[in-house]
Amino acid sequence: MIKNTLTLLLTIMCSYAHLIAQITCAPVFPTADDDITLTYDASQGSRGLAGFTGAVYGHFGAVIASPTSTAWTNVQGTWGVDFPRTRMTSIGNDKYTISFNIRTFFGVAAGTPIYRIGCVFRNVDGSKEGKNTANADMFYDITQPGQTIQTRIITPFAASQLLNIGGTIAFKGSASQNATLTLKDNGVQIATTSNVRELTNTVTATSIGAHTVVFKAVNGAQSDSASFQYVVTSGVQTAALPVGVKLGANVNTLGDSITFVFQAPNKQNVFVIGSFNDYQIQNNYQMNRTADGTTWWLKIGGLTPNQIYTYQYLVDGSLKVADPLSILILDPNNDSRVPSSTFPNMPVYPTTKTTGYVSVIQPGKAAYNWRVPNFTRPEKTNLVIYELLPRDFIAKHDYQTLIDTLNYLKKLNINAIELMPVSEFDNNESWGYNPTFHMALDKYYGTPDKFKEFIDVCHQNGIAVILDVVFNHIWGGSTLSALYLDGGRPALDNPWLNRDATHPYNVGYDMNHESALTKAYVDRCLAFWLKEYNVDGFRFDLSKGFTQRNNPIDVGAWGNYDQSRIDILTHYHQTVQQTTPGAYSIMEHFATNSEETVLANSGMMLWGNANYNYNEATMGYSNNGLSGVSAPSRGWTNAGNADKLVGYMESHDEQRLMFKNLSFGNVSGNYSIKTLPTALRRIELASAFFYTVPGPKMLWQFGELGYDISIDQDCRICNKPILWNYLTDPNRKRLRDVVSNIIYLRTTQAAFKTLNFDQNELNGGYIKRFHITDASLNAVVAGNFNVVAENITPNFQHTGKWYDYLTGDSLNVTNTGMTINYLAGEYHIYLDKKITPPSATTTGTTGTQEFNTLVNDFQVYPTPSVSGQIFVGYNLRSGGEVSWDVFNIQGQQMATSGIKTLTQGSYQDAVQMVLPKGTYIVRLSVNGVSAMQKLIVQ
Repeated sequence: MIKNTLTLLLTIMCSYAHLIAQITCAPVFPTADDDITLTYDASQGSRGLAGFTGAVYGHFGAVIASPTSTAWTNVQGTWGVDFPRTRMTSIGNDKYTISFNIRTFFGVAAGTPIYRIGCVFRNVDGSKEGKNTANADMFYDITQPGQTIQTRIITPFAASQLLNIGGTIAFKGSASQNATLTLKDNGVQIATTSNVRELTNTVTATSIGAHTVVFKAVNGAQSDSASFQYVVTSGVQTAALPVGVKLGANVNTLGDSITFVFQAPNKQNVFVIGSFNDYQIQNNYQMNRTADGTTWWLKIGGLTPNQIYTYQYLVDGSLKVADPLSILILDPNNDSRVPSSTFPNMPVYPTTKTTGYVSVIQPGKAAYNWRVPNFTRPEKTNLVIYELLPRDFIAKHDYQTLIDTLNYLKKLNINAIELMPVSEFDNNESWGYNPTFHMALDKYYGTPDKFKEFIDVCHQNGIAVILDVVFNHIWGGSTLSALYLDGGRPALDNPWLNRDATHPYNVGYDMNHESALTKAYVDRCLAFWLKEYNVDGFRFDLSKGFTQRNNPIDVGAWGNYDQSRIDILTHYHQTVQQTTPGAYSIMEHFATNSEETVLANSGMMLWGNANYNYNEATMGYSNNGLSGVSAPSRGWTNAGNADKLVGYMESHDEQRLMFKNLSFGNVSGNYSIKTLPTALRRIELASAFFYTVPGPKMLWQFGELGYDISIDQDCRICNKPILWNYLTDPNRKRLRDVVSNIIYLRTTQAAFKTLNFDQNELNGGYIKRFHITDASLNAVVAGNFNVVAENITPNFQHTGKWYDYLTGDSLNVTNTGMTINYLAGEYHIYLDKKITPPSATTTGTTGTQEFNTLVNDFQVYPTPSVSGQIFVGYNLRSGGEVSWDVFNIQGQQMATSGIKTLTQGSYQDAVQMVLPKGTYIVRLSVNGVSAMQKLIVQ
């Protein structure tokens, strides 16, 4: 149905020097020595003080550096306090005035030019502020001595006006000198007057099309002009959406047409502007509106396949926004800082044509040729996820370098990578939790095709790719916020965003997930990433924030059971499953267990933060249990939920284990967790009790190398050092190999999927035992988390031969209740069948290759011994903590030297006891690295 009336769209296109809606001044063209009265209209601009009834204060600065500068000096007003000198006088209708002499007010010396006045307005405590429409500082120009004639448009100042044919626009313009003033509409003069400084007239809309109104002042040889544009259009067409189209840009199969679909309820008019129409407002680019008034659409044909086009939506004649469902955007403020090597041939921003974010589309572009179009994802129970932030993982922060690094991750035996957010975020360097366009790939890490290649190569190597997605909130640059903004906050009628957040930890603008439009938006984004990029699932950031039931905010209650939140998350999980069955939905939830149980029962996975307890254990304060990393600890004992808890010792959010080990580790005698080798061994110890626990696991980047830079260095989200040189440290490399070998064990052996396991903490938690009992394999993990030696009874499931997985040594168990003395931090993973780890030469308790870098010529003699008098000889290549122990074949400790701190050199120690006949193992440990020799006494 065609709208009966015709509407007028007014677009104001002029600089602040010619039009300032929020500030007027009397006189209009003041000099630096004038007395002036400034009037602020709080209903204009950012509207942060619109409707405010309290005291309003100005915050002013003089700009004296140069004619083009906007740097404030001589600032008047103290932010956040009652500053009487800048208190404004209310004159009603959201208008406030203040009067002063410019030079005196700012204290600028006579003869020093003042080029403009900077202005911001606030309430007394600064919680509300008035700025321009871009939420930035406002400026009013000061006329300079001898300056040629100037013009300024006083009205119209509104961002847009909608009028019928025959409607009028009130016009008022001023000149800085008496002059002949004219007003022309598309070159046709509609008013003129002579020897005056002001012209008032009415502009009448008489014809359909684009109009440019020029206000000009002429005084002899001097002239100046200002202008604005308006467009008179035919009425908005009401038409149903074409069949099969989705929100966003729909490209036809030939690539020569696009159907744009854009949601903007209750807006009056929308145009598509872009490179295909030179960003001009043209009637044939006016969008149709659906009958319910929520959705706009337009099909544009005649396009050249594979050509790059840029576009925006012009809403109600003034607001230019990018498509909220852009797949790529151009950012005039940040793109120049993206290296060409990262994003080659980046489309050029249309600088002279428009402002703000711009959408990019390439219809008919050849589809990426997937080498692995149907990837078989790792089972959830078997998942070992490597969480990484490309910015802090690889120096070039691009997908090609990440591809080149995959061999390292493959050798670590992880089978999934979780990328911190890569959708378009504000600025360039970021953690990514400040999203602006959820469906666009941020250019800071590379091109869409290179990202697809990264995913494809991951799949070729058996590695799934999980995206961290941020749908709790959106940042201010987003179209979803810009369309409905009021006073720097989402307007009450914003269909996607809450005006006020509904939970205490929100940043940015809080999304309303009970809104049907929000659900449609998120559904579209999720399906896009799954289909376009073949990702394997999502980690939903701050999923507990998807609530509308906690307003006003109750900090203690927002984690309570919330059926609405369950329904919302279930809806999104179903979208994921309907799009790509079997894809992962992982929630960062941390709500009440009753709610998380429902989510798990629905097929979702949940983050399980075990950082505190594991770190207490690694630091040697182990009175805390580690069972919380397993699904049964939540009461999730049915087989279907064994794979729903994603346990982790570290994520991007926690302080690094090694930083706390080195800073706060426990000390006993010569055993100090604050020393690097020992601190790293403690991570080994914890890893043995982490990766072996059934259920999906996650580790944070470089955790396998003992990354020890504080998360708060510089600031929490600031860039952190990228320390690949860790691999040159044998202690760190050893940790990497140990972690790799344990991950290999748990991902290759079916026993580590069972729920038939038990975890025990003894002696105040310092002794830990873990058992897996399965027909295919029995495993016993035993470890001493104390800082002194402990006797441990591993409680083997049966007698017979057992194998130390990491060392390759065997143990003949004749008594399942046998007791073994464990040094501080010592651990073993015993299996009842021999499995060879892939990095056997550098891992485990022996670590021959690494041991040989510390010790030369380790001997036990004489052997065979007939006298029982035994010596342990060794040559230290460098100093360190040294100890040796003698065990009988049942693992019972027979003799020990205790820990000694020795310097470089040769040593010969006598075993101070007569050993009975039999076979023994002598273990020498240097800085936590051990080797063993067999001893026979006859």
